[in-house]
Amino acid sequence: MIDYGIEFHNVDHLEVVEGMGGKKLCRFPRDLSRILGVAENRNARFRADRAHGCELRFVTESKYFDIALTAVEQDIDVLIYKGDLLHKKEVLKAGVCTVLHVEDPSVYEIVNQKMLTGKQFASWIWRIQFGMNGAIYFHYIDTYESTLRPPKKEEKPGILWAAYGSSITCGSVANLYSNSYINQAAVTAGWDVMNKGLSGSCLCEEAVADYLAELSVDVLSLEIGVNMVLFFEEEETSKRVGYLLETLKKSPARDIFVIDMFPNKGLIALDQDSAYYRHYRSFKDIVRQAALNVRDHRFHLIKGEEILKDFTYLSTDLLHPSDNGHIRMGVNLANQLTEKRERSSAV
Repeated sequence: MIDYGIEFHNVDHLEVVEGMGGKKLCRFPRDLSRILGVAENRNARFRADRAHGCELRFVTESKYFDIALTAVEQDIDVLIYKGDLLHKKEVLKAGVCTVLHVEDPSVYEIVNQKMLTGKQFASWIWRIQFGMNGAIYFHYIDTYESTLRPPKKEEKPGILWAAYGSSITCGSVANLYSNSYINQAAVTAGWDVMNKGLSGSCLCEEAVADYLAELSVDVLSLEIGVNMVLFFEEEETSKRVGYLLETLKKSPARDIFVIDMFPNKGLIALDQDSAYYRHYRSFKDIVRQAALNVRDHRFHLIKGEEILKDFTYLSTDLLHPSDNGHIRMGVNLANQLTEKRERSSAV
């Protein structure tokens, strides 16, 4: 969305909250987020408002600017990029309105900036990228009477990708959101990604399926299965996955990638009667069969073990990848996405 001369990437709307200054960045529509969940888990209702993967993007001729932001719930890392290049990292302390003062790198005065453009963004675009586990309020931007505009289409990647999934898609437990596997895949592929993950709450709900089907994107990815392990049995999981894939036939996306569960503790659980052991296997089969049977050439199955290739990718919770694991997964996923997309376009 565009407002204040800024592109609010991965943001559905800016919400005025009574008693709070500024406007909250919300990744999903409010009427959707407030109905999510099942009786045992309604956490998606607040996780939909977490700002991971949201970016403020703009171009200014000013040599410096101020931007005022507040983090709530907990401290949030902010990575400031100019084009594809990292400028600096800041931390927003929870509950405190912080004014970030940003200045153009002095070295840019003696180099040809056009040579700094990489795979994704024009080198003159400022990007303010937010980390995980909290909400962000935007207050103002001040370019000191200089120009301010959102990026043009030709200054950004040509392929827009929306990624739905669990906390792994959200970036847990990476120390920096930029290391998350979908961000790393986007960098490697030269794409632009919108994070539509719902940490611990990726339950393939009908309302979410309807929402994803309406997104104007070139690519969709669905990392599904793991969050349903503790809440559903096979029949309900099959029903939910089936509705999701059938609904996404309406999507304008040229390619839709279905990613089944990554290897995790369920693969090696000692208790073979536990939900993690049983459902790791049965849910993977449900997702795979649904993807293979969808009868739409735009759908592509990606096996989780082709992305997360062994347990060394994981942290010691045996569920979430480490930073190193996320980074390796991102490269593996980018290879899968680009190869399958190229193969389908050649048919």
